[in-house]
Order: sequence, then structure tokens, then C-alpha cells
Amino acid sequence: MTTVVEHVRESRTPLRADLSPTDALALSCLVYVDFHALPGPRSPRGCLLREAAQASSIPSLYRYSLASHADRPLLEAAGASARFGGMRVRDAVTHLTSSPLAQFGAITLIDEAGATYVVFRGTDASAVGWAEDARFGLEFPTDSQRWAANYLAYAASRAEGPITVVGHSKGANQALYAAAATTPPTLERVYAFDPVGFPASVIEGGFFLSIDGLMRIYVTAESWVSPLLPLPAPATVVASTWPGPLSHNPFAWRAQGPLLAPDHRPPSQSGALLRRLLQAALWARPMRIGTE
Repeated sequence: MTTVVEHVRESRTPLRADLSPTDALALSCLVYVDFHALPGPRSPRGCLLREAAQASSIPSLYRYSLASHADRPLLEAAGASARFGGMRVRDAVTHLTSSPLAQFGAITLIDEAGATYVVFRGTDASAVGWAEDARFGLEFPTDSQRWAANYLAYAASRAEGPITVVGHSKGANQALYAAAATTPPTLERVYAFDPVGFPASVIEGGFFLSIDGLMRIYVTAESWVSPLLPLPAPATVVASTWPGPLSHNPFAWRAQGPLLAPDHRPPSQSGALLRRLLQAALWARPMRIGTE
């Protein structure tokens, strides 16, 4: 079994519209690098990932990196990888605002067969990023969810091949929301890794029907994130080398070649307890559901 960084280092064949679950996990980790700090990746034309990786020593790429992540080793491994190095990264965005309170990051990657991958960033190390997380339990849709939908619509308008949407944690929530809100005609798959969930009324109201069958959701048995709110599709439980709530860290997830290693343990009761506490809090202050 390997970690996501080891998977990227060991991959030998270029990515040509054959994205595996482990490849998707790698992309959901790679977006934590702040590509917006470089002129090439943030431009509409973009640059090759191997070219962006040549700037891996620039500190601003990791200004919002979490200490538990391996952002620089992953970037360097991806740049040197036969599978990922030839991908084009473009339209990199990092947006932090205090009013509205929102943290948003995204990139678009194009592989050597012309397939498009739109990847949304999860909670980063910024104070805004952590503060915004509470909004997911208080209102729907959030500003960053709307931004994700707008970003995907723009990326889809430029795409010349099939589209896959990817994200981890908050980024997975944005990936699911954006895909359901826009549903590009060439959408093939949505990979959501340990996502923040959604209000039950939104799911029961049919918001995600347009992407039914396209969602691939993965969680860890001991996560405290994905159990908080309902998920729009059944989830696959996968193994992590880190225990308890730390298992949320995608760099610690275990892979078996192109697939993620399964975890056959029952879900942790800690996550269920936190979900009940959140439900009690929402009873006192109900979630505000928008009309969009």
C-alpha cells in the first residue's frame, strides 16, 4: 500500500482521460498548493505542471498550507511524474474575503488527451478558511459554493473534452454543489473526498438528482467531517494511516494501485455524536436555505 505522494512518484504512464480514484485524490491534494501565486498557472492559457513545479522553492506557493500536508513534496513529485507532469494547469484562483466570510481556491487541469479536471480546495491554513466552515452549518448556499458553480460553468465553457470535478473536505462540498448546480453536458464524474455534507432538506428536495450516478464519495471510518451533515450519495469507507479525526488528512490515505484501500471497520461513534450535537445547535438556530 502507498500514500498519495508515493502513488504520484511511482506512476509511469501519462494521464489520458483514464483518471483513477487514487489519481483524483492526488489532484484534490495538489490544489492545496497556491498556484495563483505564479503567473503561468493563473493565466487562461496556463502552463505545464512540470513547469510550475520548477518554482517549488517559492514560499508563497505554501502560504496557506496546513502543517499536516505534504504540499511541496507532492508538487515536486507531480512535476517529475510521467503521469502528471504533462498536464496543463490554468485559471488558478485563490480568493479570501472577510465580507462575505469566504475562502475559495480552484484550478483547472487538462491532461494529454484533452480531458478537463476542475479541482476545488478544501479548508486551508488561513483564519478566514477556518472561520468560514461554520457557515456550512448555518446557511445554504454559501458564497464559496456559488463561486464554485460559477467557476465550473466557466471551465466547462472552455473545455474541449470530458469534465471531472474533484475536491477534498470543503472543496468536496463545493465540487458536489457546483456539479449539481451547473451539470455540464460532458460531466463524467464527481470525486468527493471526506466532504462536508448538506442540509437534509436540500438532498431530499432533489438538488443532486442531475448528478445521480456520477458521484463517487469516499470517507474514513473515524472522520469527524463527513458525519456532520447528510451526504447526497452512499460513501465508500477507505483506510488512513492516521487515527481518529486526523484520518481526514488526505495525504495519510492508503492506496492500492489505482484504487483506495478499503476500511471494513464500522464508522466511529464520535462522528455520530458530533452530528447529534450539530443537529441540536441547528434546532436552536435553524439553517437558512436560499432559493437558488
